[in-house]
This record gives sequence, structure tokens and C-alpha cells, in this order.
Amino acid sequence: MSLSRFSLSLALVTAGWNSVAISQEVKQEFIPKDVTAKTGGYSPIRAVMDEKAELFKKEPDGLMAKKYGKITIEGESWGFLLNEPEESEATLFIDSNRDGDLTNDPVVDWKGVKNEATGLTQYNGKAELKLPDGNLGAIGLYRFDPKDEKRAQLKDTVLFYMDFGYEFMFKLDGKEFSTFVAGVPKQNGSLALDRDGNGIISSRLERAKIGEPFNFTGTTYEIRVLDGKLLVGKSEKELPQSPMPPDLRIGKTAIEFTATKMDGEKVSFPGSFAGKVVMLDFWATWCGPCIAEIPNMKVAYEEWHDKGFEILGISLDREGEEEKVRKFLEARELPWPQVYEGKAWDVELARTYDVSGIPFVLLVDGDSGKILGTSRQLRGEGLSEFIGKQLEKKESIAKTSANE
Repeated sequence: MSLSRFSLSLALVTAGWNSVAISQEVKQEFIPKDVTAKTGGYSPIRAVMDEKAELFKKEPDGLMAKKYGKITIEGESWGFLLNEPEESEATLFIDSNRDGDLTNDPVVDWKGVKNEATGLTQYNGKAELKLPDGNLGAIGLYRFDPKDEKRAQLKDTVLFYMDFGYEFMFKLDGKEFSTFVAGVPKQNGSLALDRDGNGIISSRLERAKIGEPFNFTGTTYEIRVLDGKLLVGKSEKELPQSPMPPDLRIGKTAIEFTATKMDGEKVSFPGSFAGKVVMLDFWATWCGPCIAEIPNMKVAYEEWHDKGFEILGISLDREGEEEKVRKFLEARELPWPQVYEGKAWDVELARTYDVSGIPFVLLVDGDSGKILGTSRQLRGEGLSEFIGKQLEKKESIAKTSANE
């Protein structure tokens, strides 16, 4: 690992900032692998292949079904060879040290997983690249089956993403922040800043866009990039401080609201569900993962609705789609109440609950308003069992209170 520091006083002037330079240092540490686990995701890059063999001066022997391509990162390229015989396992070779010899590089972890339902095989892999600065950086790779008709445009493509990167550490108004970037930071990127320290990043309230002002601590700052390094300085603009993300962990109190259901009746949350446990479900008719959860929800509803379980759906469908939502609910025989505003991601309740991805679900006690479960407990075939346990706990607490 390497560690570098630089002074903002000089760097900000070099970058052409008119704002006042602040005498802090940004610490930068190279992370050779597993950065995507810290950033929470990745952006795949396409590497298109052909059968031209002029990339290498030496190749492994015995390869019969060869395709060639280049992995390109920030203008630097590493050649690779994919051997994909019809009746045996595929192998991938990457010229990690870029010497034109594919026989002296680290072995690439490249394994196929066959989907028995479709008969298609997807390959996934990991590799190390020798970067221009001498560091070894990990990348992730995958390839869809070239016979997959739904992905015909990727027939000659390997997809990869950078699993190496940097950790940047700096202070804003005296508070220490740490953020991770896959690869190198870019001017049009953004940085996750965990303001409340709960390890969960709000895309709306805890991401700072590089090159744009933000106020997370009481002072408006800007973050910029110069020669692959981050610069943090006070902005000439002044913005109001952004609100903190809501704390929606188990045991915390859900945010109260009043809304109008699709049948025209008002509903208060969670007050209208006294004596029950209610699942708040943000979803949309266009959301595949939401639709995939419906069978689990219907099982739980049928088993526990009469015993005190309710669901309140919040549709993130677009304007003018109320009839579409109604037909969707009718076709799938979904009996629980729904709220539809026709504002997609700008639904007021979605903003209140800081929803940045769906399905987004919470299980709440209708009496106390306490959160009993989040997506981790409320998705999959175990939903009904979890609901049953929560109702059992609620009944037990009620009996204990009555006997006191």
C-alpha cells in the first residue's frame, strides 16, 4: 500500500479555485482489492473481442477457440485472450505485466456457473493488473453465455470492473470522513460520506457530487480532482445544511404521516394500524424485484392478516398511471391498501423515508411505531415465518402487560 499527502493551499491555487484555501491535508491510501464491497457497487465496462492475434508475442499452447480483447482503464490497456472451446471449460489469460507474454502472468480465476433452467452458463472471474505506478490492482470480470439470445449484443464481450481503488480521509468542520473510490476519482463522480456513522449511505443525503457545492456539516464545501488526487475546499457558494438521513434501523421509531389511499380514505401511519403490525412497502409496477416478492407477500398476508398483519403499499408509478396500477392490483389479486400519487421517485413519502431503491420495506408496530424489521428480514420465502414471530412477540407483550 502507498500513502500520500498533499497541501491544499498550493493545490487549490493550481486547480484555479478562487475560494479560500484551507490548511488541511487529504490522506490518500491505495487499496489493492475489495473496494467494490466498500463502495457498495460497481459500474461494468465492456471489453469487446475479435479473432485478431497480433496482441501477443507468446501464448499458452493447445488453445483452439481463441478470442482477443483489451481491458482499458484511464487510457491504459492490458491485452487478454479468452479460450472458449465448445465442449470444455473456458480459460481466460490476461497480460497483467504488459510484456506481450501470456505465459508468465498470474492465473486468472475464471469459473462458469450453469443455470439448469435455461442451460446457459455465465462465467465470473478475478484478476490482478500491474498498474502504471507499480501497484497490483484487482479487477472483477464476467461474461454472459454467448448463446443467450436476450443478450445477443454482448456475444463478443467480456465485462469488467475495477475492484482496486483508494481511500480518502479528510475533515469537514473538524469531523473526520473516510470515503472509497474504485479506480481513480473522476470529475463527474460522487463520494459517499457516512454522516451519521451507521454504515448505510443515503444516495440523496450522503453523497457529495465532485465539482458541486454541498453542506453536510454547516459549511459549504466543494470537492475536486487534480491529477488523480482529491482537493477539498470551502465553496464560494453558500447552501443550507442538508438534513440528516432518517434513522430507520430496527428499534427506531418510524416516521409518522397521513396519506390518501386509492379508495379515497385517509390513513394515518402508524396510528391507523393500532393493535397490528404493518409492512410499509414502496414498490412500482415496473419494478422486477418488487413483482418477484409478491408471492411471498401474498403467503404472509393470507396466513397472518386475520391475526393482525397488514400491508400498506406506496406506489412509485408515474403520473397518469393510476388505472394501470389498479389493473395490476386486480390481475394479481392484491387485497391490501395502496397509496398512489403519480410522482414516481418524487412521491412525498418516498422522500420522507429517503427511498433510493425499491423494493423498500419496513415492518412497524402499529401501537408503538417501532421498526420491527427491514429489507433484510422482509424479503424472500422467510417473510411469513418472520411475521408470525413478530405477532407472537406482540401478543406475549400484551398478555404480560395485562397481567401486571
